Amino acid sequence: MRPAPIVVEKEALGREGADWVARELNAALARGGRASLALSGGSTPGPVYRELTTRDVPWERVDFYFVDERFVPPDHPESNYLLAEEALFKPLSVPPQHIFRMQGERADREQAASDYEKLLPPVLDVVVLGMGEDGHTASLFPGNSALQEKERRVLAVVGPKPPPWRMTLTLPVLRSARKVLGLVSGAGKQDMVRRVLAGENLPAAQVEQAQWMMDRAAAGQQ
Repeated sequence: MRPAPIVVEKEALGREGADWVARELNAALARGGRASLALSGGSTPGPVYRELTTRDVPWERVDFYFVDERFVPPDHPESNYLLAEEALFKPLSVPPQHIFRMQGERADREQAASDYEKLLPPVLDVVVLGMGEDGHTASLFPGNSALQEKERRVLAVVGPKPPPWRMTLTLPVLRSARKVLGLVSGAGKQDMVRRVLAGENLPAAQVEQAQWMMDRAAAGQQ
């Protein structure tokens, strides 16, 4: 059964999202050892990451991974890593050994994806996802053969918008994650939100345990 969506005011999305992530990370850490957090890029997660820097989490025990990445250098404006570095890693002074970056600058894309598989923990504790207006999540796009992948945990894929080449976690990884927060904002995604929550055959709908959190515009409440 899918969790009921959480609808908040637009200006509260960053705060509420950060509260959710911090709570689930602390719950994972309470089980002992370390916890893993996988990050997405995009404009909606950014405020959540910035808010997270003020939350009471023992960050020295958190390992950071990435849901997807464009094949660009880490200082490129389109880099998901750059967003996380500026919003989260630098403010928290996260040690480099706790950041597991997808190496989008590598020329051998298939090998880069294969190497990233080896870095992933068996199960991710907390994952942050977004949703595109076409219903994609991570870099898993409607109709792409990557959606049928059952064995590989990371793939190099081509997306519909430039820069086209991406690296992405696959559905088996996302579906096995202990906790998943999906973030959506804007009236432009209203129809797709409805379809995903109805369980239509769209990439974002296939991560069934995801807790979707959205502003009122995305929820069609304006």
